Amino acid sequence: MLQPISVEEKEWLQSLKAGKEIALQRIFNHYYKYLVVTGYNITGDNEKAKDLVQDVFFELWKKRVQLDIQSSLKSYLRRAVVNRSLNYIKTQKRFDFGDENFDAQTPDQAVSAQKILEGQDLKSALNKAIDSLPAKCKAIFMLSRYEKLSHKEIAAKLEISTKTIENQITKALKIVRLAVEKYDALGLLVLLLNIF
Repeated sequence: MLQPISVEEKEWLQSLKAGKEIALQRIFNHYYKYLVVTGYNITGDNEKAKDLVQDVFFELWKKRVQLDIQSSLKSYLRRAVVNRSLNYIKTQKRFDFGDENFDAQTPDQAVSAQKILEGQDLKSALNKAIDSLPAKCKAIFMLSRYEKLSHKEIAAKLEISTKTIENQITKALKIVRLAVEKYDALGLLVLLLNIF
């Protein structure tokens, strides 16, 4: 379900359509970091994510008069960044979909006895495991688990087979599970329910 556009966002868009640069600056200041993280989660490249987000803001300004955004501006911008990130990934020739061996980094062996610290360790281990994935594998995993796209939708966006999507997600899950397997069963269950 799409989020409705907020009163503040409506005001920004009206000012934007009127050609007021301050509106663009406010939108930029409000959503830039969030959008860079979104782009990074797909591309695995922080500088490229920044470039893609800047491109989205440039397009927003360029097409300000024609804009007809009915849902949340945040959702609109997020979708634009996701689409640009996917297009960037599709153009990259450096990705190999063969049966490459993954060098998964195991998390630190020292685990705190306190549950709060253990939870933080678990989250950190998960993030490290995801960051260690090859770029294409990571992008597919993020689209599946965080964007909630189906294998068919991912395959269509990246113009690759659903079998390739399945293989990449299986490999990603293997690495993630390996990274978090040392944690207690209850914590792991909670994690798996929230992520997988």
